Amino acid sequence: MSENSEYMAAIGGLHISVNKDGGGTLGRAYEGNWTITVRNGPEYVYDNDTLHTGTPKTHAEVARTAFIFASAKIDEA
Repeated sequence: MSENSEYMAAIGGLHISVNKDGGGTLGRAYEGNWTITVRNGPEYVYDNDTLHTGTPKTHAEVARTAFIFASAKIDEA
């Protein structure tokens, strides 16, 4: 997880960082590509992976979406 992340959160025990590709302002909603990193303890579920949103979302909304995808991936393992 980078200290240069635009947004960082801990949700349900997962540590999530979110950056809007091309830059973004916290609190504003954007669509398009985002770079996400999700860590479950010391293990990375996603490491600088791209998440695409077709509708505008804020950084916090993208973090919640990343949490949902990461949780499903962890449950599959």
